[in-house]
Amino acid sequence: MTAVITANSVLCAGGRGTEQLWATVRAGIACIKESYIFDQYAEPIQMGLVPEDALDPLPKELDGLGLPSGARRLLQLAAPTLAAIAVDAGPGPLTLYLGLPELNSADNPWLDSFLECLADISQMPIDLSTSRLFPMGRASTFLALEAALKMLTDDPSGKIVAGGVDTFADLRRVAELDAQSRILGERVMDGFLPGEGAAFFIVKDISTAPQEHAGKQVLLQSAATVADEGHRYGTAPALGEGLSNAIEKLRAALPDSVAPIACTFAGFNGENFEAKLWGVARLRHGDFFAPDMVMRHPADSIGDTGAAAGAILIALGAFALANGQDGPMLVWAASDRESRGCALMSL
Repeated sequence: MTAVITANSVLCAGGRGTEQLWATVRAGIACIKESYIFDQYAEPIQMGLVPEDALDPLPKELDGLGLPSGARRLLQLAAPTLAAIAVDAGPGPLTLYLGLPELNSADNPWLDSFLECLADISQMPIDLSTSRLFPMGRASTFLALEAALKMLTDDPSGKIVAGGVDTFADLRRVAELDAQSRILGERVMDGFLPGEGAAFFIVKDISTAPQEHAGKQVLLQSAATVADEGHRYGTAPALGEGLSNAIEKLRAALPDSVAPIACTFAGFNGENFEAKLWGVARLRHGDFFAPDMVMRHPADSIGDTGAAAGAILIALGAFALANGQDGPMLVWAASDRESRGCALMSL
C-alpha cells in the first residue's frame, strides 16, 4: 500500500529539525568533535554528540527507577524530538513504533517501561497497548515501517508515529567497540565515528491524509526488510547479499511503472562492511537506478547514529523531496546483526 509522511522531526549533532540538518548535510559540514570518552590508548574519541545544553534534564521522578545512563540518554534525545511533532499529530492516542539499539529484554529489563517513560516525559498520548519497540539497530526503523504499513492496511484511520533513537555516549558500549577495533582513529582505518540522535515521522494512509497539503506530502510507497545470516557477528559466510535481497523484496511490492531511482540516502557509516552490501546491491539491481543518481550519506556529517540512522534518513529524505530533490528516492540501512531494510519514497 501507499502511505504518506505528513510531518517529521530530528535531533542530532547536525542540528535540531530537518531543515537545519539538511542544510548541514548539503554543505558537507562535519559535526564531529573530540569527546569526553577515551579509547584504549587514552586518546579522546571523535564523536558526533548533541551538545549537553541542547538536552533538557530528566524529571527527578525517574531517579528511583534505576535506569542505566544509556537509557536515560535515549529518553533525553527521544522525548523532545517526539514532542516536536505534537501539533501535527493532533489530539487523541497514537501508535508509536520505535527503533532502538540491538538489545534483548533479558539483559535490559528497562525496555519494559521505556515507552511509558517516554510518554510521560514527552507528554504525547502514546497508546501503550498498540505501540511497539524494535530493538534491532540501524535497520529497526524499516521494521517499524513494515509494521506501520500493515497496521494501516488493516485500519486506514490509524494514527502512527515511527522513529528511532540511539546513542554511543555509553562507556561500556564504546569500550566493546574499541576492543574490536571498530572506532575510527589513527590506528583504525576501517572504522566508524560514533554519534547519536533521534528522529520521528507521522505515517498515514493516503486516503486519510489532509488534502490541503497534498502537493508537499511525501509518498511512502513501500518498505522491506530481510534477515541476513551473513552479518558482522554471524557464523554464515558474509556474502554481502542482505541489502540486495531487501531491495528485491521491495521491488516485488512496487508497480512496474516506477521510475529509476534518482536519489539514494544511504546508511553508510564508514566501515567497509556497509560498502560491500551496497556494492552487491548496486550490481544486482543496476536497472533500478538512474545513471545520474545522486548519493547522500549523512554519516559523513553527523557520525553513525545507530538505531536512529534509518529514521534520520527517512525524515531527511522526506524533507529533501518536499524541497526540490528529485525522486523516486531509495533509503536503506543495515544493522550490525541480521536486519537489513530499505524504503522507497516519492512525491
